[in-house]
Amino acid sequence: MTRRKRPTRAPARARPARESTRVVPVRRAELAALRAEVKRKAGAAARWNAKPEDVQKSVAQLVLALVEFLRKLLERQAIRRMEAGTLDDAQIENVGLALMKLEEAVRDLAGKFGLEPEDLNLDLGPLGRLH
Repeated sequence: MTRRKRPTRAPARARPARESTRVVPVRRAELAALRAEVKRKAGAAARWNAKPEDVQKSVAQLVLALVEFLRKLLERQAIRRMEAGTLDDAQIENVGLALMKLEEAVRDLAGKFGLEPEDLNLDLGPLGRLH
């Protein structure tokens, strides 16, 4: 039996030094919980408050809950990347400041619509509540 020679790869292009990215996978349980939450929320559409005076508040609550969910997801990913050592000190500082500003913006917008932080909370199944 003769061995086939593997084709040689072209050398990889060098990335700029500041672009230190590494993908950290999302755990299977987290993905399953997210899918279950989306299905559960999709079923809640029949209970949506369609009163004309409450439409803006309902839409704002939905949008802000999703933004808050994504902020928490980004925060967890940033923590994983910090623990994996793929972020330098400047990147850690930038990510932290960006997440803090996003949290503040969500809180300000929620306040304008009379929403409390618990109004933006999502049930993530086996992972528990968002907050």
